[in-house]
Amino acid sequence: MSFEERIAGVVREAARAAYGVELEVVHVERPNETAHGDFATNVALANAKAFRRNPREVAERLAEALDAPLVERVEIAGPGFINFWLTREALWQELETLLREGEDYGRGADSGEPVLLEFVSVNPTGPMTVAHGRHAAYGDSLARIMQAAGGEVTREYYFNDGGNQIRLLGESVAVRYAELHDREWSVSDPEALYRGEYIRDIARDFSSERGDTFLGMDQNKALTEIQAFAVGWCMEDIKKTLGRARVVFDSYFNEKSLYESGAIEELLRDLREGGYVYESEGALWLASSKLGDDKDRVLVKQDGSYTYMAPDIAYHRDKWNRGYRTAVDVLGADHAGYPPRIRAGLAALGIPGEFLDVELIRLVKLLRGGEQVKVSKRAGTFVTFDELLDEVGEDVARYFYVRSSHQTEMNFDLDLAIQQSDENPVFYVQYAHARIASIFARAGINPGELREMVPGDLAPEERALTLQLLDFPRVVRNAAARREVHPIPTYLETLAARFHQFYTVNRVLVDDEALRDRRLALCAATKAVLANGLNLLGVNAPEKM
Repeated sequence: MSFEERIAGVVREAARAAYGVELEVVHVERPNETAHGDFATNVALANAKAFRRNPREVAERLAEALDAPLVERVEIAGPGFINFWLTREALWQELETLLREGEDYGRGADSGEPVLLEFVSVNPTGPMTVAHGRHAAYGDSLARIMQAAGGEVTREYYFNDGGNQIRLLGESVAVRYAELHDREWSVSDPEALYRGEYIRDIARDFSSERGDTFLGMDQNKALTEIQAFAVGWCMEDIKKTLGRARVVFDSYFNEKSLYESGAIEELLRDLREGGYVYESEGALWLASSKLGDDKDRVLVKQDGSYTYMAPDIAYHRDKWNRGYRTAVDVLGADHAGYPPRIRAGLAALGIPGEFLDVELIRLVKLLRGGEQVKVSKRAGTFVTFDELLDEVGEDVARYFYVRSSHQTEMNFDLDLAIQQSDENPVFYVQYAHARIASIFARAGINPGELREMVPGDLAPEERALTLQLLDFPRVVRNAAARREVHPIPTYLETLAARFHQFYTVNRVLVDDEALRDRRLALCAATKAVLANGLNLLGVNAPEKM
């Protein structure tokens, strides 16, 4: 239980004892100014109607009624704020817990509720782009954060290896394949073909394995084989890039399997039986406007082919049937209209709307010298994720991608990303971890060999660092609940700043053994939390820099 929760609990008890009032919500927070205490609450102001008295009078009476051994001092400020200072014993006790738990510090109890997190899910028609990289970094980091908060998370990648995009990929490769053998391959729309060096790479690999055999057979039959090879090549390329970026999936789900298993036909049959579909203008429609959507949607077009709605509803039904009761989809911002459509289809099947949680990722702009970078040799029209990793490295890419909210458009500053200075936030945080490692190297011990501490007074910088350290579990828990990643780098940068301030003012390896042990304990705790936080982002915590 966090200090905020514990203080909120004793305030509730004080309100019950002093006024006989039951408070549902008691908001406790860390003040921005250290002069306002370690923690503060506005409970007297927020519940003025319940108390029916002057808020400052209420605050004073609540302070008198507090029974809180962990609180050393209480002050009333302004119109009725209550400020709390914790005892040094309470702070050191929590620090000892942190040191004891080590890499498990900040982890919550297992909830036992399975969550399916689907992210990236780009179709295998080419290399991953810089935009896909943001999806990958956010999704993987979110999975780590949700797991740390106690969630049982499965990471899934959904892809389609059929449809017009895949046919275009096959034709694009086929044209280059024919060129390798001084032949031509006829296509209906040459301008629609995929460009880029990777298309030539696929064609060369196909030719190396299969020779020119497919140039002498029926073009449609040959195209089926070329498509399959190209899809497999692109999917392997995507997996290599994901692996390089430290992104791991538990399962890959193929849209084609929904057709092969009969899941889509079963879906349409059940929707008909439920009275949620109708025919109009030669198409089959879902009456989604009656289920929360802004209008009805086509499921089957006039030519008998399915719209994306049919397989997508079937896919989410499959998630539900696999036992998941929360499905989190990470999609591009251009899918803003997607959630109500799919929820409408799920509602027609009796699946609750809260089952589906959609997080939309905004665009990424690469900047160099203040100008946007757009063109890639390998891809032809976009910069690949691999090219970004080549330039800035995995740690920087992962960290920069999640440093700002996924709900805002981001500018990826390449000039800043390659700097090895305090201006680079990744370097700043990692350097704090490496600096602590060097302190222990000079001390001739490792953090696990620390002797038992004797609690002592805390200097202002030590107190600020301690309170920041002990805030880590709350930050992780809130980030998971809100499906946010950016609070973790924000926290880490503040923690690194608190450590650097502490280290600048307070010598660690002093002659006084008790003081030395306490400061080494603070260093060890900081090192552990920095490593834990960086791990949530898929970023290394180096021992040397």
